[in-house]
Amino acid sequence: MPSWLISMILHVVLVVILGFALRLSPPQGAAAARTAEVGIVLKHTEGEVDYFESESDASGSEATVAAVAEPGNAENLFPDQPPADASEALPSSLAIGPGSLEPGGVPGAGQMDIGPRQGSRAIGGKARTRVFGIEGEGHKFAYVFDRSGSMGGSGRNALGAAKAELIASLKGLDKTHQFEIIFYNERPWRFNPTGQMNRMFFATEQNKALAAKFVGSITADGATRHEDALLLAIKVQPDVIFFLTDADEPAMWPGQLAKIKRRAAGITINAVEFGFGPQSDPNNFLVQLARQNGGRHAYVDVSKMFPTRQ
Repeated sequence: MPSWLISMILHVVLVVILGFALRLSPPQGAAAARTAEVGIVLKHTEGEVDYFESESDASGSEATVAAVAEPGNAENLFPDQPPADASEALPSSLAIGPGSLEPGGVPGAGQMDIGPRQGSRAIGGKARTRVFGIEGEGHKFAYVFDRSGSMGGSGRNALGAAKAELIASLKGLDKTHQFEIIFYNERPWRFNPTGQMNRMFFATEQNKALAAKFVGSITADGATRHEDALLLAIKVQPDVIFFLTDADEPAMWPGQLAKIKRRAAGITINAVEFGFGPQSDPNNFLVQLARQNGGRHAYVDVSKMFPTRQ
């Protein structure tokens, strides 16, 4: 047998024996650490430092960053984040006046005595404001004013006088108090700059300015339907409702008055009656409405506001 063939056979045998021996030997030290896990490792360098992360870690990190960076996702990631307007986080029922607590309810923030505020008529956290001499006290006020055709025209713009009185009444409210304005003829017209249903608005300077624009846009027109407007005001649960009308037909029937009293459940309703000359009926539906709901009635002779021209 040639010597070269013998040498080749010996080398093959040695290689086979060495490979078998290495296969049976357990890994030790650093070699074991390097071969313990199989997968793809990503490397990135920041400055002079190298960072390593597995594929799964990298994908998870990128997914989180993408979720935060996408516009509009912050609200989904933080569902309990307070709204930009702090007034939105306050409870809808803030006051302690009549009808402000449901059975089994708890006192609202309005029960705290937060003291008087400069520039307003707030006393002990409440506000005192008035409409044609009738004073109301509370945290939340609703103004329900008649805007039917009989409230204007003939050179006697009763609606204009009512609008001026409403704006003056709003000045007695501080930014911690709330208000709603409803003008009505056959149907109610709400002050609602946000488009949300059954809510009131804090008496901030901005909201007062918006309210003034809304009031200024109202004109006298149409027929009269009192009940719907009052029920709409009751839904926002004010402490006090100022209800103003010229008591034009149709009057409210006893059944309607009973319904209003039942729904109001203690909300104070003050009634302001516009008329020409002396009051003709001292016990009309407006007098009864105020009496049944813990309020006051005031009669305003509009002829004295607008004397007849000769």
